[in-house]
Amino acid sequence: MEQQGKWIWLDSRQHPFAQECPVSLANPAKAGNYCLAEFRRTYDFRWEAVSAKVRVSGDTTFRLFCNGEFAGTGPAAAGGDFGPNLPMPGQFANRYEIPLSGTRVEFFAQVQIPGGALCDWSQGRGGFFLEAEILLENGSRQFVCTDGSWEVRQNGRYPAPCRYDERLEPGEWEKAEEIAPVWNLADAPIPMLDFETVPPAGAREFVVGAGEERRITVEFHRIYAAYLLLYAEVSGPCEITAVFRELDGADDSPEEIVLTRPGHYRGLRMHSAGALDLYVRNRAAAPALLCPSLAFCSYPVRQQGHFRCSEPEFDRIYDLCKWALRICRQTIHLDSPRHQEPLACTGDYYIESLMTAAAFGDLRLARLDLLRTAARLRQMDGWMFHTTYSLIWVLMLEDVYRFTGDAEMVRECLPALRALMKRFHSYADENGILANAPDYMFIDWIVVDGYSMHHPPKALGQTALNAFYYGALRAAVRLLQAADDPEFAHFAAIWTERAVRLRASFAGYFYDEEKKIFFDGQDTPEPALKWRPANPPRRYYTRHSNILAVLFGLCEPPEGRRILETVLEDETLPDMQPYFAHFALDAVWKTGLFSKFGLEMLRRWRVMTEATEKGLQEGWIRPEEGYAFDYSHAWGGTPAYQLPMRLLGLEMLEPGYRRIRLVPRLYGLKWAEIELPTPFGPLFCRLEDGKDPMLRIPEEIRAEIC
Repeated sequence: MEQQGKWIWLDSRQHPFAQECPVSLANPAKAGNYCLAEFRRTYDFRWEAVSAKVRVSGDTTFRLFCNGEFAGTGPAAAGGDFGPNLPMPGQFANRYEIPLSGTRVEFFAQVQIPGGALCDWSQGRGGFFLEAEILLENGSRQFVCTDGSWEVRQNGRYPAPCRYDERLEPGEWEKAEEIAPVWNLADAPIPMLDFETVPPAGAREFVVGAGEERRITVEFHRIYAAYLLLYAEVSGPCEITAVFRELDGADDSPEEIVLTRPGHYRGLRMHSAGALDLYVRNRAAAPALLCPSLAFCSYPVRQQGHFRCSEPEFDRIYDLCKWALRICRQTIHLDSPRHQEPLACTGDYYIESLMTAAAFGDLRLARLDLLRTAARLRQMDGWMFHTTYSLIWVLMLEDVYRFTGDAEMVRECLPALRALMKRFHSYADENGILANAPDYMFIDWIVVDGYSMHHPPKALGQTALNAFYYGALRAAVRLLQAADDPEFAHFAAIWTERAVRLRASFAGYFYDEEKKIFFDGQDTPEPALKWRPANPPRRYYTRHSNILAVLFGLCEPPEGRRILETVLEDETLPDMQPYFAHFALDAVWKTGLFSKFGLEMLRRWRVMTEATEKGLQEGWIRPEEGYAFDYSHAWGGTPAYQLPMRLLGLEMLEPGYRRIRLVPRLYGLKWAEIELPTPFGPLFCRLEDGKDPMLRIPEEIRAEIC
């Protein structure tokens, strides 16, 4: 059906300062003014309404109610990146099917500009859009939509982000203004978020006496990505400051709330919530009753993996990593619900996509992340803020294809792939080595010799960047074969030649003949840029460069195995965080060293379970003095992928689980039980020392068992 709904907003003549907003909070270009606009429309029908199919969007963020019941929040994230403050090429509409009863249908929506988090992306101005098809009990269907008949007001009780004050006037309702549609709206190709009410772990009701000031601390069993829910019975002004914590210390901006009458408050900002402190000043002449809880939101889970073994610590590690993934899966993969960064942290999402394949099976969100990133790459001529992460996008594309067999997804990404490879070729010298890169970020969240490996100098980042480039070139050629698109087929020879040239030059640039390992980059002079320190005149050695060189095949297999053993056993080399340990574990698997190193490396995640089992600690080394870890960062969750996949020994022989090879091994455990989600249902394996594996494999999967 052709779009019939109109985009509407506050009258520009009456509200001139509530029109524009920053495209992104990550890099705002316009200050704008905070505005919470509310929209409403009531429809009366002769027959009982049965259901409504709703298509809805808002800029920057909206929440929708139908007949007084919460329906959802949105829109699905457009994407975005750190860097130039450009709108994404398009926005998304959410779709809901809402059950109804009665002959009256009331829509109510709230839209705030600017958004409340870094991942909220805008076209630079406020707007609201809704279309709904109402099914009536007589079988007829009525179509309704936003237009100039809707009412709108700027609710003055929301004077600033995370502030709500019932002492203020809510504003007068007026007719909405139809505005030009600048959003290029498409339906979000993912299911809408699930919401679940989570009560506190202990007491659920709290009384604050008349005139009393009190701090109320509420704990939750886990860390949740959640909105504040607060039921209050008050008879006068009750001032509340709500501060969310994961464990210790404040999580993010507090919510300032003033309630004057009984009712329900629902927060507009998603928090990373393991605990809640309510600082209450009851100024009324009667006691106040407060009942706090959470509206936990996450991407829907319809299928789950399972892992148990003879070493209970691995069970706890698996569960903790899987939970971190659960709370990071929103309408994009988040780095964490505490930071809520835009679609810029591709290294995080790459690991999360592999974890999803092993833990939940539904890769539609990863697919959408890839396509949104492709749109940004096309928009920016192949540029992304994080240099290595833009190359990891290629690896993620190949692995999501491997698990889904979705060749159409690959074809949609080919223009972005071409732009990315063209840009990186411009950084290469005559020998195919990246010698003129604008930066070398991101390698790992550690500090070496005073340099952050978030954005290291050339001497600490060049080798790793070249390794990622080589891996991306080879993956790109395989993706061209999968896409089978004649328009792009000729790039296979071009990218193959670049990969061959880079590999032939790599050792000559970066191999230390005396130490018999790779060093991290050349010490040639290089001036400082914003995200690239001036290059120091010295040679560095880390595990990182060597692991990547081995993983991507920049040396012969026997040599790679020797190098990997050398650097993993050399405790004088800089350590790596859980994020980078993902690549180390992949290299250990590739070289056949998993039996020697694999489970012992995974046991290091005990640090995480010992810290807390409420959430996943961001790292195990504080990268700088005083740095506060978060406990909701899924980039460190690779055991949720490594444990089931490595014990199964799963190799994808044909994409999308059409044909696989399984080489089940216990690696010293006494038993293990694994259930792996696949497009055809769960694959089950029970391993016991001294016994043949017990397997249940969906009949659609052709499996070789070794």
